[in-house]
Amino acid sequence: MALTKPAGTWTYDDLLALPDDGKRYEIIEGELYEMPAANLHHATVIANLIAMLIPLLTSLGGRWFTAPLDVFFAGANPVQPDIVVILPGWSGALPLRGPEGAPDLLIEVLSPSNRTHDLLTKRALYGRAGVREYWLVDPEARTIEILSLDRDSLHLVSSVSGADTPVSPLFGSLPSTVDDLFAGIDS
Repeated sequence: MALTKPAGTWTYDDLLALPDDGKRYEIIEGELYEMPAANLHHATVIANLIAMLIPLLTSLGGRWFTAPLDVFFAGANPVQPDIVVILPGWSGALPLRGPEGAPDLLIEVLSPSNRTHDLLTKRALYGRAGVREYWLVDPEARTIEILSLDRDSLHLVSSVSGADTPVSPLFGSLPSTVDDLFAGIDS
C-alpha cells in the first residue's frame, strides 16, 4: 500500500487506520517513521537492562515498560522507545493505550537501521517534551551515553564503556557495569 498522506499531517487516528502489515510505526511532529524489527543483540541488551532496572525501580516504587508500547507527549503521537521508566511523582497519565506525558527516563538501544533517528530526531523531541533523562545504548560500540535535561534539551552527562559503572543523575551509580549490560551478545 502506498502511503500518500502529505508530510507533517500524520495523526494517531491515521496510524490506527493503517492495515496490519506487521510493521511498527512512530509519529514525530506529524511525520510517519517505520520502526525496524529488533535483532538478537538488541533484544539481549534490552533484557540485560531490564534485569538491572527491576530491583532498582522496585526499591524506588517506579514502573517500567518496553516496546512495543505507544507513548504520547508533545510532538509524539506516538513514539515507541525501547524502555520507558516512570518514577513516583510523575505527572502524566497511564491510560490503556500507553503513557501520556514525558516519562522520567527513556532508553533507546541503537540499531544500524535507526541510529540517526535515535541520536538526532528523538533526542531533540525528548528534550523539547521534558524527558528528564535519555540513555543511548550502542551494542556496536559497546557504550552507553547518559543525557540529562537542561531547560528544553538533553545534554551528555557521561559516555561509558567496558568495566565502567554508569552513573545516572536520576539513580546515581548503577548496579551493573557496561560490560554486564552487553553480556551475551558475542555468543
